[in-house]
Amino acid sequence: MLSVLLLFLISACRPWNYEEGTATDTAASPVMIMAAGAEIPLAVRATEEKKSDQKVRQAQYKAIIEQQGAGDIPYVQLGEIIEFSLEEKIDAGYELTDVLLMPDGSYKYIMPDNDSGIVEINGGAGSFKLGINPAAFLSSNTADYEPGAILRGFVLTGVKAGEQREIFFVLRTDAGTIGLSL
Repeated sequence: MLSVLLLFLISACRPWNYEEGTATDTAASPVMIMAAGAEIPLAVRATEEKKSDQKVRQAQYKAIIEQQGAGDIPYVQLGEIIEFSLEEKIDAGYELTDVLLMPDGSYKYIMPDNDSGIVEINGGAGSFKLGINPAAFLSSNTADYEPGAILRGFVLTGVKAGEQREIFFVLRTDAGTIGLSL
């Protein structure tokens, strides 16, 4: 009985794939994302479509935040290099998108995800510089401009062994600045 309870608790602590109805195994995932020397929690999801819809993405972001706790999402300073490595040593391009999130993982604004471009992967490793998301400047809440107040959800979309997959992760960062103040 104790082993069944333990098994249930362990499986309940992993992000959940709401579309497929199966747990996304991050513990066994050979994908790693690092920023400023710290490992970033992530979820990997196989998909049949080229790009999942916002409802599916939002469910993945919510699962990551529930697992981590909104206050424990890693802070990464704008301009920092985010590095990732895949289990296979491939050369490819993964599409990177990012969106602003509420503390519960829901989308902050109803608008298309910010397509940040293609991240080149060489020998199974890649990186990108964390830039600003222009939507961060839409807020009229002054608290959103404080350091570490912006919660951003990212997804890297690419192909592994002929199968489309998405790698989700969430960071806390700053809104940034748009220029000199008068």
